[in-house]
Amino acid sequence: MKIGIREILLIVLMLGVIVGSHLFAFSRADMKRRELRADIRKWDKELADVDLLTAGVDDMNAKAADLQHQIEFFRSRLPAERMMDKILDELSNIASENNLKTKTIKPLKIERSPGYSEQPIQMSMSGDFAGYYQFLLQLERLPRVTRVMQMTLHKNQRDGEVTADMTLSVYFEPSSGDPMSPVTGMTAMAQ
Repeated sequence: MKIGIREILLIVLMLGVIVGSHLFAFSRADMKRRELRADIRKWDKELADVDLLTAGVDDMNAKAADLQHQIEFFRSRLPAERMMDKILDELSNIASENNLKTKTIKPLKIERSPGYSEQPIQMSMSGDFAGYYQFLLQLERLPRVTRVMQMTLHKNQRDGEVTADMTLSVYFEPSSGDPMSPVTGMTAMAQ
């Protein structure tokens, strides 16, 4: 077979078509594909950032429900204001059960806050230290929120006997007519 001008022109034309298609079609398509892949990487990064930012949203709903449950738990442990006389009697009974002589039980001024009130109680008692320790343990197990604010122990002349001066706070639910209660306070603010 002889290669003539016709065959050379055909080969040059075919090479020209290949080079031209590569320059005009394939390189443009390759450039477009690179741009699309760069966009996809950018969108993937943005989606990962959004996933990272919204990862805690589901946890927030669970945390809010848990906090609401805790609020209800503590609210259930708040006695009504009308129960304060019974609480004072209960403190006196616990002291006498543990062979403590109650010198004074003096309610102080009530401190009111939205949602709860606090009744400080000043107590003075004397007796055996073991009895006083049992008194504190029973005070801790009471089904209401109680906090010892201040406590001073003095050793008596007899061995093992102490005099205790303490201030404790009993938290309670304010009465519904109280301007600091959440329901009444919100109603007053709305008017």
